[in-house]
Amino acid sequence: MPVVSLILDVLIVCLCTSIYRTFRNRRKSLLPLPPGLPKWPILGNALSMPLTYAHVYYKRLGDKLGTKFIYLEAVGQPFLIINDYRVAQDLLEKRSALYSSRPQFQMTTEVIGVKRLFIIMPYGDGWRNHRRVFRQYFDSKYLPRDQEKQLDFIRKSLLPNLFIAPEGAREHVTNYVGSSILSTTYGLPAKTRRDPLVGFAEKTFNDLAAASAPGKYLVNIIPQLKYLPDWFPGTGFKREARKIVREVDKMREEPYQATIDAMDEGVYQECFISANVERLRSAPDFEDQIADVKEVGMVIFGAGFETTTGVIMTFILAMLLNPDVQRQAQSEIDSVLGPERLPTFSDLSDLPYFSAVLKDALRWNPAVPSGVPHLTTDEDVYDGYYIPKNCIVMSNIYAMLHDEKIFPDPEKFDPGRFINNGDMANDDILNPIDVVFGFGRRVCPGSLQAMSMLEITAASILCLFDILPTLDAQGKPINVVPEFTPASITSQVQYLLSYAGADWPFF
Repeated sequence: MPVVSLILDVLIVCLCTSIYRTFRNRRKSLLPLPPGLPKWPILGNALSMPLTYAHVYYKRLGDKLGTKFIYLEAVGQPFLIINDYRVAQDLLEKRSALYSSRPQFQMTTEVIGVKRLFIIMPYGDGWRNHRRVFRQYFDSKYLPRDQEKQLDFIRKSLLPNLFIAPEGAREHVTNYVGSSILSTTYGLPAKTRRDPLVGFAEKTFNDLAAASAPGKYLVNIIPQLKYLPDWFPGTGFKREARKIVREVDKMREEPYQATIDAMDEGVYQECFISANVERLRSAPDFEDQIADVKEVGMVIFGAGFETTTGVIMTFILAMLLNPDVQRQAQSEIDSVLGPERLPTFSDLSDLPYFSAVLKDALRWNPAVPSGVPHLTTDEDVYDGYYIPKNCIVMSNIYAMLHDEKIFPDPEKFDPGRFINNGDMANDDILNPIDVVFGFGRRVCPGSLQAMSMLEITAASILCLFDILPTLDAQGKPINVVPEFTPASITSQVQYLLSYAGADWPFF
């Protein structure tokens, strides 16, 4: 009986929330809402919203409905999914004053309690301060400083490890990216293989990325579930949250403290944390400001680590599946470098086909396929449709970069679509770089550093190695079946082989 009563209480709360939000959002307008699906009473479209591969579902739904943007509701919470680049520009950039905040997904901000990561902070002074702290250290004029570290880690860590143990490519890429960002952020030495802090960071941010995704946890779609007691069936997300809280606290404090200890001993390397500690040392509000620095440091490490690793692994997978493309890119690199040296950043501008390869890797499997959601801070009208206040807006980057009208045969990996008149870049086609880093005021502030690492890493790998499939016991190539993570805000290469064996190609 108590369970039945509790369920009724939750349903009543949902009903009241739905009625209130519907009345509040529609009272000022008689215009139609954007196209969408029929709604159930109370729940709206909650049961139609996918928990896995949401970006693929919403692209197909938009194609089926014949619309570039889709409106859904879950227990009164409005959602707008944008499948078109021009619509994203019109709303998220040209009307950025209304579309620059972030929704506070329940699993991340309420159940876990992570509210100060500036990638998910609401638009306002707190967010502006965090972004300013980031830009002060990672301004474009300092990019050569960061590139020097990237090149050092590639040549001393990634390339030797791929040569010695090619079957561990996934581990080597993860360790290299994590170690490089760890050094830039915290100035800490990292092991060339299996660094424990990098491994811990990978798990922490994988868990946090899943918690921040619209899918996987139903509480992100039906927020009222957070009120259910821990013993109630289906509340396992609360146990997951407690584990993630411990991980996030450790990730925020331990690397920071290790940097402070190294500074006290005089054995540290200059980095984001040390530069800010020195800058703020005499500030009267040192503790308050350094708390912001800790949070920004964790975002640098987490967001950069997760997405950069994913893009590099996507590039490796694309080369494995497309040997003709791989050989053409290698031929271009060889013609520029000759046989005697490795690529440097100054070589990249002389590699137009290689540049096209990276563009199609970004397009083929975008690192954040559903985008990081925005939130409207007021009502709006677009193309004759009414968009409510507090509407969660998802820019479906996957749909934009798999639009058949712009990219024919979008599932095919084809760098040639970005080449025009031989070696001239095709400026008439949408550049994935303009899409994958987000829109408007919430565009990724670390895009220059991310592209720099991707370019020099991919060029260095192709310069030295052939990416080939593993052979089975009969000496035949093992069929590669690409799979990507189904329920996370980022899309990571998950499994490559169709059956057990070495799970990465030999180089």
